[in-house]
Amino acid sequence: MSSRQVAESTANMEKQPEVISLDPQYLGDVLEDVRRVGRATASESVAEQVTARMQGRIDAVTQRAALADNHPRVLHLEWTDPLMCGGHWVPEMVELAGGTNSFGDKEMGSFPLEWDAVVESQPEVIVVMPCGFEVPRAMEDLPLLTEKEGWASLPAVQNDRVYVIDASNYTSRSGPRLVTGLEILAEVIHPELFSGMIPEAGARRIYGAGQTG
Repeated sequence: MSSRQVAESTANMEKQPEVISLDPQYLGDVLEDVRRVGRATASESVAEQVTARMQGRIDAVTQRAALADNHPRVLHLEWTDPLMCGGHWVPEMVELAGGTNSFGDKEMGSFPLEWDAVVESQPEVIVVMPCGFEVPRAMEDLPLLTEKEGWASLPAVQNDRVYVIDASNYTSRSGPRLVTGLEILAEVIHPELFSGMIPEAGARRIYGAGQTG
């Protein structure tokens, strides 16, 4: 619901509620939103405990990712038709996890991609994360990619480094579980440094032209 819709729906209430609008763009904004809610609900100490744990997990990923001797090119797809890359916190998460964004950066929102540009970018890791979809639903759209000309030639495909992520829980929604999304990306991008970070049903690896494992 937009801020305008909230204002309209509360305009005739006898007692006007305090409305807190949360619209984060980066992981740090998500942590600050937790603190804001804590202050508004007289739960500052709980909010500080929650954000401290979140920050600790973020720091653990970034510190270990800093040990990587390579930063693979990562193509993250927030939509498959039309093709769109992720924006804001998704590119930020890729950077924190030790990858290099093929498209997009943390200063921008998501935007459409041309397939020729995708092929030219030669991504080394592909993460399919259709906005709001869990893995089974996202898998239904995978043929929109695997049937494209040049798909089989991409380094990520040839090296079995294509993944479908549960975007609904871990990348699309601006909440605390983005930290788990960061951990998932860390293992996907640098499996030599991270293991055991992916929750059950959190991601699925795609082999060859579209087989799963």
